[in-house]
Amino acid sequence: MGKRQIRIFEQDIATQLPQLSDKELSLVLKNDLTLKGKIYKFNQSQVFFKDTIHRKHVIEQTTIAEIIVDHVTNY
Repeated sequence: MGKRQIRIFEQDIATQLPQLSDKELSLVLKNDLTLKGKIYKFNQSQVFFKDTIHRKHVIEQTTIAEIIVDHVTNY
């Protein structure tokens, strides 16, 4: 078993959000802060995120630089 990282950059985030809901991922913000957890809801301008210790965050989409998803593979 292996892992592969799927990186979603700023310009593609809005279109990829529906597929990312409820998956473990890392949000990399433009201020270099990285949050690990799950997106539980989103709208046109905001992402509602719950981190690994169950704290909730409301993040403006414009502040997200990248989303990283670890994808488990069979190789």
